[in-house]
Amino acid sequence: MDKISSIFNEAAMAYSSGTISSLLKKMQALGVQEGGELRPDSASDAPDLNEIQVIHQAKQFVEVEETLRTDLFVDAEKKLSEIDQKLESIEASCNSNLDHDLLEGAFHSALSEEENSLVNACAKEMESRAALNSYKTRNQISYPAHYPPDQLFHFSMLIMFVAIETVVNAFFYQGSSGLLGGAVVALAISVVNMTIAAALGSTYRYTNMPDIKDKVTGYTAIIAFIILAFVLNLIFSTFRVQYELVQQQVIQENLSEPSTAMLVIAFKTAVRDAFRVFVFEFPDIDVMSFVLFFVGVICSCFAFWKGYTQDDKYPGYGAMDRRHKSSEAIFNAAKERAFQAAVLKVQQIAKEVEDLRSSLVASQRNSHALKAQIQAAQSSFDGNVRKIQGELNLVIEAYRGANRATRTTPAPNYFETIPNITPLENNERLNKLVLCVDNLSIKSKAIADNKLNLLSDKLQAIRSRIHTLVQEEFQKYLQTISKNATIALRSQGQVNGMVN
Repeated sequence: MDKISSIFNEAAMAYSSGTISSLLKKMQALGVQEGGELRPDSASDAPDLNEIQVIHQAKQFVEVEETLRTDLFVDAEKKLSEIDQKLESIEASCNSNLDHDLLEGAFHSALSEEENSLVNACAKEMESRAALNSYKTRNQISYPAHYPPDQLFHFSMLIMFVAIETVVNAFFYQGSSGLLGGAVVALAISVVNMTIAAALGSTYRYTNMPDIKDKVTGYTAIIAFIILAFVLNLIFSTFRVQYELVQQQVIQENLSEPSTAMLVIAFKTAVRDAFRVFVFEFPDIDVMSFVLFFVGVICSCFAFWKGYTQDDKYPGYGAMDRRHKSSEAIFNAAKERAFQAAVLKVQQIAKEVEDLRSSLVASQRNSHALKAQIQAAQSSFDGNVRKIQGELNLVIEAYRGANRATRTTPAPNYFETIPNITPLENNERLNKLVLCVDNLSIKSKAIADNKLNLLSDKLQAIRSRIHTLVQEEFQKYLQTISKNATIALRSQGQVNGMVN
């Protein structure tokens, strides 16, 4: 008896085929043992402890199967409620989509979220365009602005020429201080020379303006450039001679470097000698200073040209054009953002209708699958109970047969009856569940039959309208944005004089 009990205690409570029938040989052995001792008594009317233990374990397996079936039925009831609620929600959404034209409302709703940024961007674009057009009209300009795409790169060439001139002039100005000292002097001269030339070149653009005052300013710049390019480079050339004399004086007096006073005197002398050219007295300069003069003049001309081409030939035109292009790019980005938001919203409406169609079809599949799940749970329960009963019958009959064959007294009368552990059939819950699922399937099919075709027509209508809506309606919306921007500018007093 203890062996039978330990075997069942080690077994899992969930039934698996062969769990009970595996005790067949042990029960036969126990039947022989008990029969040899004339047990159970012939007058006994109830099973002995060996049979009771087997019957008890078999009943426990049946209870486990009942629990599993109950859990599956509870889960099925929850799913049934969820499917029914979802079906109600789907039907309500279908009615809402079919009864209302949500497409245009969604389109304008998405656009309204971007309206403020669009109006502001449009107003700034109109303002900058009006200023640009006004400038073009006043100055009789009929062509687009031309200027370097990258002004930093444009002036990088000028910086390179400053470096070249510095390197070249460093050899001319070297003395006791060596190339480094000459490079410092040459760099200062080159920066002054080319900065003044570039500034005068930029000012020379005023000759293109129609106003007389502007033209005078421009021509004054070119005259100043010619004079300064000649005079400054002549000063720098004569200064090289004086600088060389200063270096000789430094060597003679055994000084480490020239004093500030010595350099000032040298520079004053160079200026005086350079200005004597206006009384036709040319300074006495050597060949190297003469080369330095021409190098300086060439660099000045290059700097003048860079200054002239650093922007459009009409002063201010390039800056206005860049400002307008910037505001136009911002406005276009705002339009694209609003357009994409509206398209996405419209596509979401189409997707919602498509999802409703899919949900209706899925709800029918789910109800059929739920019914199959319920029926499978019942079939699994019935099959396992039959197996448990069959294995129990096999083990009990083996035990009783071995007992009869061994004993010398009649077997108890209860040996003629096999214990029945199969629960009474009660399919009320099963039938109720199946009925609910069938009703749900009927309801789902009725909704699907009523709504699917309507949803398909609605979806087709939406898709046919999307192109027209996002193209024509968006253009109308942009016209409204333009009007609102004009109103905003008028309120600021900036509309008068606008040129489209």
